[in-house]
Amino acid sequence: MRTRGLVHSPTFRLPVAPPNARRPYTKPALRPSDLLAHLQSRGLHFPDPVAALHRIEYVGYYRLLAYMRSFQRPDPITGKPHFVPGTAFEDVLHLYSFDRELRLLCLDAIERIEVALRAAIVSEVAVAHGPHFFLDPQHFERLGAFVEFYQTACRDKRYLAIRHYEQRYSTPELAPIWAIMETITYGALSRLFSGLKVAHRKAVARRFGYDEAVLGSWFRSLNLLRNMCAHHNRLWNAPMHVDQPVGARRLRGEQGRTDLLYARLVVLGALLDVIGGGAEWKRRLCALADRYPCVPLAAMGFPADWRDRDFWS
Repeated sequence: MRTRGLVHSPTFRLPVAPPNARRPYTKPALRPSDLLAHLQSRGLHFPDPVAALHRIEYVGYYRLLAYMRSFQRPDPITGKPHFVPGTAFEDVLHLYSFDRELRLLCLDAIERIEVALRAAIVSEVAVAHGPHFFLDPQHFERLGAFVEFYQTACRDKRYLAIRHYEQRYSTPELAPIWAIMETITYGALSRLFSGLKVAHRKAVARRFGYDEAVLGSWFRSLNLLRNMCAHHNRLWNAPMHVDQPVGARRLRGEQGRTDLLYARLVVLGALLDVIGGGAEWKRRLCALADRYPCVPLAAMGFPADWRDRDFWS
C-alpha cells in the first residue's frame, strides 16, 4: 500500500492559543458514525466505510487521531486541519499497524534485557555478598535506593516465592534476593542497579560488556521505552526527551539523536548482541521496515543508510 500524503507533506501541528484566547471546552462526545462523517468532511477517503466504522469503534478515533496528524495540513483560510488530497483511511491504519508491531518488537527485546539484568545482579552480587546483601545499606551508593528497595519490593506478598519463604523460614525476615528480584518492576530494577555501590555496578556491567555508567543511562532510557510500549503510546515520530541514553565508545556515531527512538533501538540491539538474540532481533526489525516501506523512518531518527551499516548487517 502506498502511504499517500505522509511522505511528502509536513506533519500538521495544531496552533497553540495564546493565554488570553483560552475558552471553555464545549465540544460534545460524538458517536463513531458521527466521527467518521467528520473525517469525511475533512477530506479523508473511506473506500470501505463499514470496515472503517468497525475500526473506529474498536480502536478508537482519538487513538488514531495521533497518526492522522501526519497526513494533514492546515487549511489556508480557516487554519483547521484538512487531509492531504488522496489520503485514505487505510493509510492511517497502515501507519498505526506499523507502530503497533514496533512496540511489540521493542517489548520482546526489553523483556530479555530485564531478565538478564535480574540474573546478573543475583550472580554477581549475591554470590559474593550473600542472598540478603540488600539488608545492609553499605552495599548501596545512594541511601534512597536502599530505602525504596527495602520498603517496597522486599515486602510484596503477592508472589508465591515470598509467601513460601515466610511460611518456611523465620530469619532473616525477608526472602533472598532471587525471590524478591522476581517481584520488582523494570523501573525499580533499573533504579536498584543505579543505586548499588560502584564496585557492584562494575561487576554486573562486566556481564554486558559496557561501562557501568553507560549501562545505568541505558537501563533508565529503556524504562521510558518500556512504559510507552506497555501503555500503547505512539513510538513513530514521538519525542523522547526524558532519560536520553548516553553514547558508548563502541557505538560512536551510531546512536544519532538521543531524543528519538532510533538511539534506543541501537541500545536494544547492542545489549541483545551480548546476552543473545541480537542478530535475529535485528533481522526482525529490518523485516518490519520492509513490510511498511512507505513509513518514513527518518521521523524516528533512522539515518538514511542505516540498513548498510555494520551494526545492522
